[in-house]
Amino acid sequence: MPHAALPFLLFLCVSLLLAACSSTPRTPHGKPLMKDGRYASSYEAFVADPQYRFTRDIWYHDERIRQAGTRNSKIVIHLKDQRGVLLVDGKPAMNFPVCTGKSAHKTPRGKFSIIQKDADYRSRSYGSVFDASGLCVNSDATSSSRVPPGGKFIGAKMPLWMRIHGGIGLHVGTVFRDANSHGCIRVPVEACRILFDKCGLGTTVIVQE
Repeated sequence: MPHAALPFLLFLCVSLLLAACSSTPRTPHGKPLMKDGRYASSYEAFVADPQYRFTRDIWYHDERIRQAGTRNSKIVIHLKDQRGVLLVDGKPAMNFPVCTGKSAHKTPRGKFSIIQKDADYRSRSYGSVFDASGLCVNSDATSSSRVPPGGKFIGAKMPLWMRIHGGIGLHVGTVFRDANSHGCIRVPVEACRILFDKCGLGTTVIVQE
């Protein structure tokens, strides 16, 4: 092979490699997104998967996440699918599982905005009751639950709290694949960290069926 052809072939290989990398959604850790052992080549392929409703997988688009900010971002919560979507300039940047309110504590539908952020928030309504010795005597308590003499009520941890309406907000929590919270929107920690870092007071949050 003539030596003059080598630079061209090298350029061609590098160009193809860069094109492949830029077209594949990647995780925040730089690894290509995998879904059930396969590459999810597009957002449409991810949401069209038969297991979409049940998966805990998170879809990321790194470049859009980098561009996200308070004003150009929007969070949409889909109650039926128990999924959330971070939109940046109207395009999906992240799709993640959520856990919303159960039948007795339904998450309100509507258009809201983030009105408070607190990285180390604790619930004022739900938590645990401890006796005077520090022993937990009620792990599913409310603020009105009976407290033994010398004991106390301690609200449940709600890390990366983003309040949207009354006592309702998004926060890190256990994400079941059905509605099982007291009304708040639980989000996996890796997705909630991105929302907390990128979305500010005033960011729109839409909760819909």
